[in-house]
Amino acid sequence: MQFKELEWKDIMSDNVVVCSHCEINLCGWIKIEFKINHEPEEDQYYLYAFGKGSIRRLQPEKYGSVESAKNAAYRIYSNEMERIKKAIDFLVADDCY
Repeated sequence: MQFKELEWKDIMSDNVVVCSHCEINLCGWIKIEFKINHEPEEDQYYLYAFGKGSIRRLQPEKYGSVESAKNAAYRIYSNEMERIKKAIDFLVADDCY
């Protein structure tokens, strides 16, 4: 299932994305936040994910490009949205009986 695209705010320096940030707030009770930071010494991008449950990452994940990190963030977001959708579908179906 496709969900809406994430809206990223990129901070550039010397034509390189040094930081990128995305926040999702669903109806005020589910908040998901992603941050991507560039580590110039390793030339790696670190993805940080904040939220509840399976969204939160205690350690950042490393990626070779900002696009790879954004794709990983979208997968995390999509998995969580799918989980929420299944829970809502279950609750709605349960109310119909």
